[in-house]
Amino acid sequence: MVRLELFSKNELQEIHLTSLDALKEIGVIIPHDEVLRKLDELGAEVDYKNKHVRIPHYLAEEAIRKTPHRYPVYYRDMKTRKVLGGNEIHFGTVGFATNVYDVKTRTYRRTTQQDLANAAKIADALENVEFFMTMGSPMDVPHEIVDRYMWMLSFLNTKKHIINESMHKEGVLDAIEMASAIVGGKEELRKKPIMTVLISITSPFRYDPATLEAYVEACKLGIPTFVNSGPMGGATSPATLAGTLALNMAEFISVLTIRMAVNEKAPTIIASWARIIDMLESTAVLGGPEFAMLHAGVAQMAHYYGIPCGGGGVLSDSKTLDNQTGYEKALTAVIPALGGLNLICGMGLIASENTLSLEELVIDDEIVSYVKRIVRGIEVNEETLALDVMRRVGTTGSFIKERHTLEHFRKEMWLPKLTDRSFPDAWVKAGAHDIWVKAREKAEKILAEHTVEPVPQEIKERLEAVVKRAKERYVK
Repeated sequence: MVRLELFSKNELQEIHLTSLDALKEIGVIIPHDEVLRKLDELGAEVDYKNKHVRIPHYLAEEAIRKTPHRYPVYYRDMKTRKVLGGNEIHFGTVGFATNVYDVKTRTYRRTTQQDLANAAKIADALENVEFFMTMGSPMDVPHEIVDRYMWMLSFLNTKKHIINESMHKEGVLDAIEMASAIVGGKEELRKKPIMTVLISITSPFRYDPATLEAYVEACKLGIPTFVNSGPMGGATSPATLAGTLALNMAEFISVLTIRMAVNEKAPTIIASWARIIDMLESTAVLGGPEFAMLHAGVAQMAHYYGIPCGGGGVLSDSKTLDNQTGYEKALTAVIPALGGLNLICGMGLIASENTLSLEELVIDDEIVSYVKRIVRGIEVNEETLALDVMRRVGTTGSFIKERHTLEHFRKEMWLPKLTDRSFPDAWVKAGAHDIWVKAREKAEKILAEHTVEPVPQEIKERLEAVVKRAKERYVK
């Protein structure tokens, strides 16, 4: 496996020590009384009035040591298993788009439930989508319970492992109730989790009360969590990439400390969305070189700690399916992958994660396939060096007829499904289609022909009942 390392061992140590100093000297705002008490008991310096915690070095180091190094998650079929941590590298979609892009008319519209269902179904069919982070936030449902619809539509329309956010404590409990109904109870869900709860930290050094409550509930029940920290260099973190990375890691270590205080067996993946601000446009940059480098850096730090890591990748700031989308998607995929990021999320969205595109999801599947081939590297041994084959072919023969070629070309050579490699005349004769046209045709074919492994009708009704109950309780 090919690996990119941005930092020396000494530099890794410097970043780590800076993160520890930040937690000890600056601290973090943790608006949760139960967590404050537990951290106080563990030796943290707690200001209950201001919900402010300073974490000593020894406590932070202990939290890192006690974090699970690897853990498995499952698809809805309870058979397909993916491992997070170590040298595993997986790719998935990203959420939570409020717009959908029509590439043919070059127009945007608001995301609907049907759009999310369609995206999940296509993701279910695509080989290189290994995780489904709920891609869209439907705008045709009550905002107060949109997370419940997102969970339900995801569970019903793909068998792949679901990552989704929950807006507060009650939301995560409803999501766990849905997943438990599918697998046969909470204990089965703990053993074979088919869901991961996403929560976000507010940089710099602050937790949202409702989000933190959701995280604590998931930890108590032993449900995997995907904790996202997205400092923005020049705005919510230092303008220097090293400073942003140090702040990013400090926030992650605070998460691990909370996890240890609540339930040290709870599986957690630290997930970075560290980026910079564009000083001219005042926008977050997700397709730039800084984003790619920061995520390779997070991966190297996580391997240094021996903990599972994830974050953004396969992302673009472009508003359409153009050359900018292509090069930003490819580079923000390959660089974090070479860095060893365990879970790279970004497939299917454009416009800085604001917009869903079914065509782009299909194209991203091709990009990820390409990247996986690069990461796999080149195998060198007697068989692959093939000197005996060279001797047989000599100076006048051809390797095309050799059995060695037949045995190795599928493994060695990347075989695209969308990429065009034909002669120009053949391309014109076939209709001179851009790649998005082929991607659109494939998406339409999947929607027409692919069958998602169904959820039994009784379970479907139980999921719908959870949503209905939440609607009655929270929507006025």
